[in-house]
Amino acid sequence: MLDGDRRDARAPGDRRMYLYFNYSESGSLRWYVKVSRKGRRIGVSEEYGTPAFDAAYEAAVAALGGVLRMRRVRADVTPEQPERRYLYVDVSQRGQTRYYVQLRNRLPKIRITADFGTRAFDCEVDAAVTAQIALYGNPGDYVNAQKQRAEHCPTAPLSAPKPSTLRWYWHGYRQSDHWLGDLSVGQEGLAPSTRLQRTGLIESLLAENGEKPFAVLNRKVIKAEMKARTPSQAGNLLSALRGMVRWMIDEGHLNEDDDPTIGLRSGKARASRESGGFLPWTEEDMTRYRARWPLGTEARLMFDILHYTFLRLGDAHRFGPPHLRQIVRKMAVQIATEKSRGNTTVTVPVHPEFAESLRAARAAGIIGAEVFTGKCVRGRVLPMNKKAWAMKFKKYAVLADVNEPKKSCHGVRKARAEVAAYAECTESQMMAMFGWTDPKMPAHYIAQANREKLGMSGMDKVVAFDQSQSLDDFLRRPHENKTGTGRGNGVVTFPGNIRKKL
Repeated sequence: MLDGDRRDARAPGDRRMYLYFNYSESGSLRWYVKVSRKGRRIGVSEEYGTPAFDAAYEAAVAALGGVLRMRRVRADVTPEQPERRYLYVDVSQRGQTRYYVQLRNRLPKIRITADFGTRAFDCEVDAAVTAQIALYGNPGDYVNAQKQRAEHCPTAPLSAPKPSTLRWYWHGYRQSDHWLGDLSVGQEGLAPSTRLQRTGLIESLLAENGEKPFAVLNRKVIKAEMKARTPSQAGNLLSALRGMVRWMIDEGHLNEDDDPTIGLRSGKARASRESGGFLPWTEEDMTRYRARWPLGTEARLMFDILHYTFLRLGDAHRFGPPHLRQIVRKMAVQIATEKSRGNTTVTVPVHPEFAESLRAARAAGIIGAEVFTGKCVRGRVLPMNKKAWAMKFKKYAVLADVNEPKKSCHGVRKARAEVAAYAECTESQMMAMFGWTDPKMPAHYIAQANREKLGMSGMDKVVAFDQSQSLDDFLRRPHENKTGTGRGNGVVTFPGNIRKKL
Protein backbone atom coordinates (compact mmCIF):
# COMPACT_ATOMS: atom_id res chain seq x y z
CA MET A 1 0.00 0.00 0.00
CA LEU A 2 1.25 3.42 -0.86
CA ASP A 3 2.31 5.87 1.84
CA GLY A 4 -0.22 8.36 0.54
CA ASP A 5 -3.03 5.87 1.12
CA ARG A 6 -1.78 5.35 4.64
CA ARG A 7 -1.83 9.05 5.42
CA ASP A 8 -5.37 9.42 4.07
CA ALA A 9 -6.89 6.61 6.15
CA ARG A 10 -8.69 9.08 8.43
CA ALA A 11 -11.43 11.23 6.88
CA PRO A 12 -10.52 14.94 6.53
CA GLY A 13 -13.31 16.03 8.89
CA ASP A 14 -12.65 13.38 11.51
CA ARG A 15 -11.18 15.17 14.56
CA ARG A 16 -11.92 12.54 17.20
CA MET A 17 -9.25 12.11 19.84
CA TYR A 18 -7.88 8.74 21.05
CA LEU A 19 -8.57 7.17 17.65
CA TYR A 20 -5.50 5.76 15.88
CA PHE A 21 -4.69 3.33 13.07
CA ASN A 22 -1.75 1.31 11.78
CA TYR A 23 -1.04 -1.42 9.23
CA SER A 24 -0.25 -5.04 9.79
CA GLU A 25 2.61 -6.86 8.10
CA SER A 26 0.19 -7.98 5.43
CA GLY A 27 -0.87 -4.38 4.80
CA SER A 28 -4.35 -4.51 6.30
CA LEU A 29 -5.65 -1.40 8.07
CA ARG A 30 -6.27 -1.72 11.81
CA TRP A 31 -8.09 0.82 14.01
CA TYR A 32 -7.69 1.06 17.78
CA VAL A 33 -8.49 3.39 20.69
CA LYS A 34 -5.85 4.51 23.19
CA VAL A 35 -6.40 7.14 25.91
CA SER A 36 -3.01 7.37 27.61
CA ARG A 37 0.45 6.96 26.15
CA LYS A 38 1.40 3.96 28.29
CA GLY A 39 -2.10 2.58 28.75
CA ARG A 40 -3.71 -0.32 27.02
CA ARG A 41 -5.44 -0.11 23.67
CA ILE A 42 -8.76 -1.49 22.41
CA GLY A 43 -9.08 -2.52 18.78
CA VAL A 44 -12.07 -1.61 16.64
CA SER A 45 -12.96 -4.29 14.10
CA GLU A 46 -16.04 -2.59 12.61
CA GLU A 47 -15.82 -0.89 9.25
CA TYR A 48 -14.62 2.72 9.42
CA GLY A 49 -17.26 5.34 8.68
CA THR A 50 -20.25 3.26 9.77
CA PRO A 51 -22.53 3.81 12.79
CA ALA A 52 -21.26 0.54 14.24
CA PHE A 53 -17.69 1.88 14.12
CA ASP A 54 -18.73 5.08 15.90
CA ALA A 55 -20.54 3.11 18.62
CA ALA A 56 -17.52 0.84 19.13
CA TYR A 57 -15.23 3.88 19.37
CA GLU A 58 -17.38 5.52 22.05
CA ALA A 59 -17.62 2.28 24.01
CA ALA A 60 -13.84 1.86 23.92
CA VAL A 61 -13.22 5.40 25.14
CA ALA A 62 -15.65 4.86 28.02
CA ALA A 63 -14.03 1.54 28.91
CA LEU A 64 -10.60 3.19 29.09
CA GLY A 65 -11.91 6.01 31.31
CA GLY A 66 -11.61 8.77 28.73
CA VAL A 67 -13.91 11.61 27.75
CA LEU A 68 -15.08 12.13 24.19
CA ARG A 69 -13.13 15.07 22.75
CA MET A 70 -12.15 16.57 19.43
CA ARG A 71 -8.66 17.34 18.19
CA ARG A 72 -7.49 20.92 18.34
CA VAL A 73 -7.46 22.79 15.05
CA ARG A 74 -6.46 26.31 14.15
CA ALA A 75 -9.38 28.53 13.19
CA ASP A 76 -9.05 29.71 9.60
CA VAL A 77 -11.66 32.48 9.91
CA THR A 78 -12.03 34.86 12.84
CA PRO A 79 -15.72 35.35 13.62
CA GLU A 80 -17.12 38.87 13.54
CA GLN A 81 -17.77 40.36 16.94
CA PRO A 82 -21.44 41.04 17.79
CA GLU A 83 -22.58 44.64 17.83
CA ARG A 84 -23.89 44.42 21.37
CA ARG A 85 -21.56 45.52 24.15
CA TYR A 86 -20.24 43.01 26.68
CA LEU A 87 -21.01 40.17 24.23
CA TYR A 88 -18.01 38.49 22.60
CA VAL A 89 -17.34 35.53 20.34
CA ASP A 90 -14.27 33.42 19.77
CA VAL A 91 -13.29 30.03 18.38
CA SER A 92 -11.93 27.32 20.65
CA GLN A 93 -8.85 25.31 19.83
CA ARG A 94 -11.13 22.56 18.62
CA GLY A 95 -12.95 24.84 16.19
CA GLN A 96 -16.06 25.45 18.28
CA THR A 97 -17.65 28.92 18.09
CA ARG A 98 -18.33 30.23 21.59
CA TYR A 99 -20.33 33.25 22.75
CA TYR A 100 -19.79 34.71 26.19
CA VAL A 101 -20.49 37.83 28.25
CA GLN A 102 -17.69 39.71 29.99
CA LEU A 103 -18.09 43.10 31.61
CA ARG A 104 -14.42 44.05 31.53
CA ASN A 105 -11.08 42.44 30.89
CA ARG A 106 -9.84 39.96 33.52
CA LEU A 107 -13.35 39.50 34.94
CA PRO A 108 -15.08 36.10 34.83
CA LYS A 109 -16.77 35.06 31.59
CA ILE A 110 -20.34 33.77 31.38
CA ARG A 111 -20.83 31.27 28.56
CA ILE A 112 -23.98 31.60 26.41
CA THR A 113 -25.29 28.18 25.43
CA ALA A 114 -28.38 29.13 23.40
CA ASP A 115 -28.25 29.37 19.61
CA PHE A 116 -27.11 32.74 18.29
CA GLY A 117 -29.90 34.90 16.87
CA THR A 118 -32.73 33.29 18.81
CA ARG A 119 -34.89 34.89 21.47
CA ALA A 120 -33.53 32.46 24.06
CA PHE A 121 -30.03 33.68 23.20
CA ASP A 122 -31.00 37.33 23.82
CA CYS A 123 -32.68 36.47 27.12
CA GLU A 124 -29.63 34.53 28.27
CA VAL A 125 -27.36 37.45 27.34
CA ASP A 126 -29.59 39.89 29.27
CA ALA A 127 -29.44 37.69 32.37
CA ALA A 128 -25.66 37.31 32.09
CA VAL A 129 -25.09 41.07 31.70
CA THR A 130 -27.33 41.78 34.71
CA ALA A 131 -25.46 39.22 36.81
CA GLN A 132 -22.06 40.67 35.87
CA ILE A 133 -23.11 44.26 36.59
CA ALA A 134 -24.58 43.22 39.95
CA LEU A 135 -21.23 41.75 40.97
CA TYR A 136 -18.66 44.02 39.38
CA GLY A 137 -20.38 46.95 37.74
CA ASN A 138 -21.99 50.28 38.46
CA PRO A 139 -25.19 51.98 37.24
CA GLY A 140 -23.38 53.47 34.24
CA ASP A 141 -22.78 49.96 32.89
CA TYR A 142 -26.52 49.47 32.45
CA VAL A 143 -26.55 52.42 30.05
CA ASN A 144 -23.59 51.04 28.10
CA ALA A 145 -25.23 47.63 27.84
CA GLN A 146 -28.04 49.12 25.76
CA LYS A 147 -25.67 50.69 23.24
CA GLN A 148 -23.99 49.04 20.32
CA ARG A 149 -20.29 48.44 20.29
CA ALA A 150 -18.29 51.32 18.89
CA GLU A 151 -16.90 50.68 15.44
CA HIS A 152 -13.21 49.97 15.16
CA CYS A 153 -11.31 53.15 14.47
CA PRO A 154 -9.14 52.90 11.38
CA THR A 155 -5.42 53.23 11.74
CA ALA A 156 -4.14 56.78 11.62
CA PRO A 157 -2.44 57.68 8.36
CA LEU A 158 1.34 57.44 8.39
CA SER A 159 1.78 60.70 6.49
CA ALA A 160 2.13 64.00 8.31
CA PRO A 161 -1.20 65.71 9.01
CA LYS A 162 -2.18 68.64 6.83
CA PRO A 163 -2.00 72.09 8.47
CA SER A 164 -5.18 73.51 10.02
CA THR A 165 -6.85 70.10 10.15
CA LEU A 166 -8.18 68.62 13.37
CA ARG A 167 -5.44 65.99 13.41
CA TRP A 168 -2.78 68.67 12.91
CA TYR A 169 -3.99 70.61 15.95
CA TRP A 170 -4.21 67.40 17.95
CA HIS A 171 -0.58 66.51 17.18
CA GLY A 172 0.51 70.02 18.12
CA TYR A 173 -1.41 69.89 21.38
CA ARG A 174 0.24 66.61 22.36
CA GLN A 175 3.69 68.15 21.89
CA SER A 176 2.91 71.34 23.79
CA ASP A 177 3.64 72.40 27.35
CA HIS A 178 -0.07 72.11 28.12
CA TRP A 179 0.23 68.37 27.53
CA LEU A 180 3.81 67.54 28.58
CA GLY A 181 4.29 70.31 31.14
CA ASP A 182 7.06 72.82 31.73
CA LEU A 183 7.36 74.37 35.19
CA SER A 184 9.63 77.11 33.86
CA VAL A 185 6.62 78.61 32.06
CA GLY A 186 4.10 77.64 34.75
CA GLN A 187 2.64 74.59 33.00
CA GLU A 188 2.34 71.41 35.06
CA GLY A 189 1.13 69.26 32.19
CA LEU A 190 -1.25 66.31 32.40
CA ALA A 191 -0.90 63.17 34.45
CA PRO A 192 -0.17 59.94 32.49
CA SER A 193 -3.63 58.57 33.30
CA THR A 194 -5.26 61.77 32.04
CA ARG A 195 -3.21 61.65 28.83
CA LEU A 196 -4.30 58.08 28.18
CA GLN A 197 -7.93 58.91 28.77
CA ARG A 198 -7.94 62.02 26.59
CA THR A 199 -6.06 60.24 23.82
CA GLY A 200 -8.83 57.69 23.50
CA LEU A 201 -11.54 60.34 23.60
CA ILE A 202 -10.03 62.67 21.01
CA GLU A 203 -8.85 59.98 18.63
CA SER A 204 -12.38 58.59 18.47
CA LEU A 205 -13.29 61.87 16.72
CA LEU A 206 -10.39 61.70 14.28
CA ALA A 207 -11.71 58.65 12.41
CA GLU A 208 -14.24 60.75 10.46
CA ASN A 209 -13.12 64.33 11.09
CA GLY A 210 -9.34 64.09 11.44
CA GLU A 211 -8.53 65.31 7.92
CA LYS A 212 -11.15 68.06 7.97
CA PRO A 213 -10.64 71.68 9.10
CA PHE A 214 -11.05 72.35 12.79
CA ALA A 215 -14.13 74.45 12.03
CA VAL A 216 -16.07 71.22 11.39
CA LEU A 217 -15.98 70.63 15.15
CA ASN A 218 -18.79 73.05 16.00
CA ARG A 219 -21.17 73.04 18.95
CA LYS A 220 -23.70 70.90 17.11
CA VAL A 221 -21.17 68.17 16.35
CA ILE A 222 -19.73 68.19 19.86
CA LYS A 223 -23.22 68.03 21.38
CA ALA A 224 -24.09 65.05 19.17
CA GLU A 225 -20.90 63.27 20.24
CA MET A 226 -21.71 63.92 23.90
CA LYS A 227 -25.23 62.53 23.50
CA ALA A 228 -23.81 59.29 22.14
CA ARG A 229 -21.88 58.75 25.39
CA THR A 230 -22.74 58.27 29.02
CA PRO A 231 -22.87 61.42 31.21
CA SER A 232 -19.48 60.59 32.68
CA GLN A 233 -17.81 60.04 29.31
CA ALA A 234 -19.54 63.12 27.89
CA GLY A 235 -18.03 65.24 30.65
CA ASN A 236 -14.58 63.74 30.06
CA LEU A 237 -14.84 64.43 26.32
CA LEU A 238 -15.81 68.03 26.97
CA SER A 239 -12.86 68.48 29.34
CA ALA A 240 -10.47 66.98 26.76
CA LEU A 241 -11.71 69.31 24.01
CA ARG A 242 -11.52 72.33 26.28
CA GLY A 243 -7.91 71.49 27.10
CA MET A 244 -6.98 71.44 23.42
CA VAL A 245 -9.00 74.59 22.69
CA ARG A 246 -7.26 76.40 25.54
CA TRP A 247 -3.90 75.56 23.97
CA MET A 248 -5.11 76.76 20.55
CA ILE A 249 -6.20 80.09 22.06
CA ASP A 250 -2.88 80.55 23.87
CA GLU A 251 -0.97 79.82 20.66
CA GLY A 252 -3.13 82.19 18.60
CA HIS A 253 -4.73 79.47 16.46
CA LEU A 254 -8.23 80.37 17.63
CA ASN A 255 -10.05 83.41 18.97
CA GLU A 256 -11.76 83.16 22.32
CA ASP A 257 -15.11 84.08 20.76
CA ASP A 258 -14.83 81.13 18.36
CA ASP A 259 -14.48 78.57 21.13
CA PRO A 260 -16.95 75.77 20.18
CA THR A 261 -17.21 74.52 23.76
CA ILE A 262 -18.67 77.75 25.16
CA GLY A 263 -22.11 77.15 26.64
CA LEU A 264 -21.88 73.35 26.55
CA ARG A 265 -22.55 71.45 29.74
CA SER A 266 -22.53 67.75 30.45
CA GLY A 267 -24.73 65.84 32.86
CA LYS A 268 -21.71 64.37 34.65
CA ALA A 269 -22.09 66.45 37.82
CA ARG A 270 -25.82 65.89 38.02
CA ALA A 271 -25.46 62.16 37.38
CA SER A 272 -22.83 62.00 40.10
CA ARG A 273 -25.10 63.79 42.57
CA GLU A 274 -28.04 61.55 41.75
CA SER A 275 -26.03 58.35 42.00
CA GLY A 276 -24.08 59.52 45.04
CA GLY A 277 -20.79 58.31 43.61
CA PHE A 278 -19.07 55.39 45.29
CA LEU A 279 -21.08 53.85 48.11
CA PRO A 280 -19.52 54.00 51.58
CA TRP A 281 -19.07 50.70 53.37
CA THR A 282 -21.41 49.98 56.25
CA GLU A 283 -20.50 48.42 59.57
CA GLU A 284 -22.15 45.20 58.41
CA ASP A 285 -19.92 45.16 55.32
CA MET A 286 -16.80 45.60 57.41
CA THR A 287 -17.88 42.91 59.85
CA ARG A 288 -18.45 40.42 57.03
CA TYR A 289 -15.08 41.27 55.48
CA ARG A 290 -13.19 40.84 58.77
CA ALA A 291 -14.97 37.56 59.46
CA ARG A 292 -13.98 36.22 56.06
CA TRP A 293 -10.37 37.47 56.12
CA PRO A 294 -8.60 37.24 59.49
CA LEU A 295 -5.40 38.96 60.52
CA GLY A 296 -2.31 37.73 58.72
CA THR A 297 -3.91 37.50 55.27
CA GLU A 298 -3.24 39.71 52.27
CA ALA A 299 -6.95 40.57 51.94
CA ARG A 300 -7.12 41.78 55.53
CA LEU A 301 -3.94 43.83 55.16
CA MET A 302 -5.33 45.58 52.06
CA PHE A 303 -8.51 46.44 53.92
CA ASP A 304 -6.65 47.71 56.99
CA ILE A 305 -4.47 49.96 54.84
CA LEU A 306 -7.58 51.61 53.45
CA HIS A 307 -9.41 51.63 56.77
CA TYR A 308 -6.73 53.01 59.08
CA THR A 309 -4.68 55.27 56.79
CA PHE A 310 -7.59 56.90 54.85
CA LEU A 311 -5.46 56.80 51.68
CA ARG A 312 -6.81 56.99 48.15
CA LEU A 313 -6.30 54.09 45.77
CA GLY A 314 -3.41 55.89 44.04
CA ASP A 315 -1.54 56.04 47.36
CA ALA A 316 -2.69 52.79 48.99
CA HIS A 317 -1.32 50.59 46.20
CA ARG A 318 2.21 52.02 46.65
CA PHE A 319 2.10 52.30 50.45
CA GLY A 320 5.00 50.48 52.08
CA PRO A 321 7.54 50.43 54.94
CA PRO A 322 9.35 53.59 53.72
CA HIS A 323 6.18 55.58 54.47
CA LEU A 324 6.21 54.68 58.19
CA ARG A 325 8.17 57.28 60.12
CA GLN A 326 8.60 58.32 63.73
CA ILE A 327 7.27 61.81 64.33
CA VAL A 328 7.24 63.37 67.82
CA ARG A 329 8.01 59.94 69.30
CA LYS A 330 5.05 58.38 67.55
CA MET A 331 4.96 56.10 64.54
CA ALA A 332 3.00 57.78 61.78
CA VAL A 333 2.01 57.27 58.17
CA GLN A 334 3.51 59.99 55.99
CA ILE A 335 3.10 59.94 52.23
CA ALA A 336 2.96 62.55 49.45
CA THR A 337 -0.35 62.09 47.66
CA GLU A 338 -0.45 61.13 44.01
CA LYS A 339 -3.41 63.35 43.23
CA SER A 340 -1.51 66.50 44.25
CA ARG A 341 1.60 65.31 42.38
CA GLY A 342 3.55 65.27 45.61
CA ASN A 343 2.60 68.78 46.71
CA THR A 344 0.39 67.58 49.58
CA THR A 345 1.62 65.27 52.33
CA VAL A 346 -0.66 63.18 54.51
CA THR A 347 0.47 62.55 58.07
CA VAL A 348 -1.60 60.19 60.23
CA PRO A 349 -0.46 58.40 63.42
CA VAL A 350 -0.49 54.62 63.19
CA HIS A 351 -3.73 53.28 64.63
CA PRO A 352 -3.19 50.65 67.36
CA GLU A 353 -5.30 48.09 65.46
CA PHE A 354 -3.35 48.83 62.27
CA ALA A 355 -0.10 48.19 64.13
CA GLU A 356 -1.51 44.82 65.23
CA SER A 357 -2.46 44.03 61.63
CA LEU A 358 1.06 44.87 60.44
CA ARG A 359 2.61 42.63 63.07
CA ALA A 360 0.36 39.74 62.06
CA ALA A 361 1.16 40.26 58.37
CA ARG A 362 4.89 40.42 59.09
CA ALA A 363 4.69 37.21 61.11
CA ALA A 364 2.90 35.55 58.18
CA GLY A 365 5.63 36.73 55.79
CA ILE A 366 3.33 38.55 53.35
CA ILE A 367 4.87 42.03 53.63
CA GLY A 368 7.24 43.31 50.96
CA ALA A 369 10.27 45.52 51.33
CA GLU A 370 9.02 48.30 49.02
CA VAL A 371 5.26 47.92 49.36
CA PHE A 372 3.13 46.17 51.93
CA THR A 373 0.87 44.56 49.34
CA GLY A 374 1.35 43.69 45.67
CA LYS A 375 2.02 40.73 43.41
CA CYS A 376 4.18 37.88 44.64
CA VAL A 377 6.94 36.91 42.19
CA ARG A 378 9.39 34.22 43.27
CA GLY A 379 8.74 34.89 46.92
CA ARG A 380 9.05 38.67 46.64
CA VAL A 381 6.19 41.15 46.94
CA LEU A 382 6.53 43.58 44.03
CA PRO A 383 4.49 46.75 43.33
CA MET A 384 1.47 46.53 41.07
CA ASN A 385 -0.52 49.24 39.28
CA LYS A 386 -3.51 50.72 41.03
CA LYS A 387 -6.09 49.20 38.69
CA ALA A 388 -4.82 45.70 39.37
CA TRP A 389 -4.66 46.48 43.10
CA ALA A 390 -8.28 47.67 43.06
CA MET A 391 -9.42 44.58 41.13
CA LYS A 392 -7.70 42.30 43.63
CA PHE A 393 -9.38 44.08 46.54
CA LYS A 394 -12.73 43.90 44.74
CA LYS A 395 -12.26 40.15 44.33
CA TYR A 396 -11.61 39.76 48.05
CA ALA A 397 -14.69 41.90 48.82
CA VAL A 398 -16.91 39.79 46.56
CA LEU A 399 -15.69 36.62 48.26
CA ALA A 400 -16.63 38.25 51.57
CA ASP A 401 -20.17 38.86 50.23
CA VAL A 402 -19.61 42.61 49.84
CA ASN A 403 -20.60 42.72 46.19
CA GLU A 404 -22.96 45.66 45.77
CA PRO A 405 -22.41 47.82 42.67
CA LYS A 406 -20.17 50.87 43.17
CA LYS A 407 -18.93 49.54 46.51
CA SER A 408 -15.17 49.40 46.07
CA CYS A 409 -12.03 50.42 47.92
CA HIS A 410 -12.96 54.12 47.73
CA GLY A 411 -16.10 53.31 49.72
CA VAL A 412 -13.90 52.42 52.72
CA ARG A 413 -12.34 55.88 52.57
CA LYS A 414 -15.79 57.53 52.39
CA ALA A 415 -16.96 55.52 55.40
CA ARG A 416 -13.98 56.67 57.43
CA ALA A 417 -14.62 60.28 56.42
CA GLU A 418 -18.13 59.93 57.82
CA VAL A 419 -16.70 58.52 61.05
CA ALA A 420 -14.28 61.45 61.33
CA ALA A 421 -17.15 63.89 60.89
CA TYR A 422 -19.22 62.13 63.58
CA ALA A 423 -16.16 62.22 65.86
CA GLU A 424 -16.35 66.03 65.57
CA CYS A 425 -13.02 66.43 63.78
CA THR A 426 -12.53 69.94 62.45
CA GLU A 427 -12.20 70.81 58.77
CA SER A 428 -8.47 71.38 59.16
CA GLN A 429 -7.98 68.03 60.86
CA MET A 430 -9.90 66.17 58.17
CA MET A 431 -7.99 67.95 55.41
CA ALA A 432 -4.70 66.90 57.01
CA MET A 433 -5.80 63.27 57.50
CA PHE A 434 -7.44 62.71 54.12
CA GLY A 435 -5.13 64.83 51.97
CA TRP A 436 -7.79 67.29 50.79
CA THR A 437 -6.84 70.74 49.61
CA ASP A 438 -10.38 72.07 49.14
CA PRO A 439 -12.32 72.76 52.38
CA LYS A 440 -15.55 71.88 50.56
CA MET A 441 -14.81 68.18 50.98
CA PRO A 442 -14.65 68.08 54.81
CA ALA A 443 -17.47 70.64 54.99
CA HIS A 444 -19.70 68.23 53.06
CA TYR A 445 -19.16 65.39 55.52
CA ILE A 446 -19.36 67.67 58.58
CA ALA A 447 -22.63 69.24 57.36
CA GLN A 448 -24.09 65.79 56.73
CA ALA A 449 -23.09 64.58 60.20
CA ASN A 450 -24.36 67.76 61.87
CA ARG A 451 -27.68 67.47 60.08
CA GLU A 452 -28.19 63.92 61.29
CA LYS A 453 -27.06 64.74 64.83
CA LEU A 454 -29.36 67.76 64.96
CA GLY A 455 -32.26 65.66 63.81
CA MET A 456 -31.59 63.06 66.49
CA SER A 457 -31.09 65.65 69.25
CA GLY A 458 -34.25 67.45 68.15
CA MET A 459 -36.24 64.23 68.41
CA ASP A 460 -34.79 63.67 71.90
CA LYS A 461 -36.20 67.05 72.95
CA VAL A 462 -39.61 66.22 71.50
CA VAL A 463 -39.66 62.87 73.33
CA ALA A 464 -38.61 64.55 76.59
CA PHE A 465 -41.35 67.15 76.18
CA ASP A 466 -43.98 64.50 75.47
CA GLN A 467 -42.96 62.49 78.51
CA SER A 468 -43.10 65.55 80.77
CA GLN A 469 -46.77 66.15 80.00
CA SER A 470 -49.47 64.26 81.93
CA LEU A 471 -52.40 62.83 80.06
CA ASP A 472 -54.66 64.03 82.88
CA ASP A 473 -53.93 67.62 81.87
CA PHE A 474 -55.05 66.97 78.31
CA LEU A 475 -57.97 64.58 78.69
CA ARG A 476 -60.50 65.84 81.24
CA ARG A 477 -63.67 64.02 81.94
CA PRO A 478 -66.87 66.03 81.68
CA HIS A 479 -67.85 65.56 85.39
CA GLU A 480 -64.41 66.78 86.61
CA ASN A 481 -64.94 70.49 86.04
CA LYS A 482 -64.30 73.45 88.25
CA THR A 483 -67.96 73.92 89.26
CA GLY A 484 -68.09 70.52 90.93
CA THR A 485 -71.68 69.99 89.80
CA GLY A 486 -70.76 66.92 87.87
CA ARG A 487 -72.24 68.38 84.70
CA GLY A 488 -70.30 69.53 81.67
CA ASN A 489 -70.64 70.13 77.98
CA GLY A 490 -68.76 66.95 77.00
CA VAL A 491 -65.94 68.85 75.23
CA VAL A 492 -62.33 67.99 75.89
CA THR A 493 -60.37 71.20 76.32
CA PHE A 494 -56.59 71.45 75.97
CA PRO A 495 -54.81 73.65 78.53
CA GLY A 496 -53.31 75.85 75.82
CA ASN A 497 -56.77 76.88 74.69
CA ILE A 498 -58.04 77.98 78.14
CA ARG A 499 -57.89 81.70 78.54
CA LYS A 500 -57.05 82.94 82.01
CA LYS A 501 -59.37 85.49 83.50
CA LEU A 502 -57.63 88.62 84.66
